[in-house]
Amino acid sequence: MELQHIDLNDLKTTALNVRKKGAKDIADLVPSIRSLGLLQPLLVRQNCEGFEIIAGQRRFYALQKLSEEQNIEPVPCIIMAKGDDVKAIEASLAENIARLPMDEIDQYKAFASLVKQGQSAEEIATLFGITEGFATGRFQT
Repeated sequence: MELQHIDLNDLKTTALNVRKKGAKDIADLVPSIRSLGLLQPLLVRQNCEGFEIIAGQRRFYALQKLSEEQNIEPVPCIIMAKGDDVKAIEASLAENIARLPMDEIDQYKAFASLVKQGQSAEEIATLFGITEGFATGRFQT
């Protein structure tokens, strides 16, 4: 596998991606990517039309949304070998299932740390695509 930066227009979704529901639920990703940039590359493989996204479909849709308001630089992508559908499905499944949700105590500590550094609940909410009430509830005792 190799890392390459690929134009957004050369990326397409694929039916092999295992996430069928919620793929376009990007309200939480858009603010984060807008503020910090793309923190995790997409996993893609070459096809006849460019590259198909094996893992990172939500990030792709968030980048498309952001492209309506700003220029999007070529996207960091890890390129898989062509043709192995089994490996592609396994990789998509691993990315979607092998994640451990963040513990509420860890969220509290992280948000409290941001507040200590001078960020407001409104700024935190905007950055992470959450409500101000949710952000406040996470760092108040």
